[in-house]
Amino acid sequence: MDYHTKPGSIPGLNFEVPQAPTVSVAPPPARRWSNIGPTPPPRYLRLTGNVLRGVASLLTLIAAIVMGTAAQTKRVVVIDDSGSPVTLSGTAKSHYSSALVYFIVINVVILLYSASTLALSAWNVVGGSFNLPLTIADLLAAMILVSCNSAASAISVVAENGSNRHFGWDKICEFVGKYCAQVAAAVALSTFASVAYVLLILLTLVALHKRL
Repeated sequence: MDYHTKPGSIPGLNFEVPQAPTVSVAPPPARRWSNIGPTPPPRYLRLTGNVLRGVASLLTLIAAIVMGTAAQTKRVVVIDDSGSPVTLSGTAKSHYSSALVYFIVINVVILLYSASTLALSAWNVVGGSFNLPLTIADLLAAMILVSCNSAASAISVVAENGSNRHFGWDKICEFVGKYCAQVAAAVALSTFASVAYVLLILLTLVALHKRL
């Protein structure tokens, strides 16, 4: 008896062993490298951000110039104890106050920062208001602008109303009104620049909220 049989057969029986079905696996879809990376901001948001940076640059430039040139010399005639007239001369300058010097330095720094980021954004080097490091830097710029404006405002209030006669902090704006007006104008311009940065940060938050 021949027991050598073919695969799939038994002596006396005739059947076929079913074969396992062949499963075809589709190849993975090709990666689209063009869609990888952050979504660029809409054109109107980028344009609005550039306008705000330009406004901040202009305002900080004017504020630094106005504060840097704030100076006035006043001559006052007084009567001494002997009854003789004496002419006293005094000069008020922004460079005499460390708070006002701090104001000038910060506005120059923010001017350089605003101009550089505006140029980079205009040349599409940075991702507009969607770039996280740029947004953090904008927040810091707004914070230090507020700090220098607060310091200069305190000096302006002391010069306008006086504070403590025991320390010689008398009001001087009745004698050097032009100087006080320049200081107040510079503080107002720098405050508007800080408002521009606050609007820029709010614009970023709104844009990020729309993307979520």
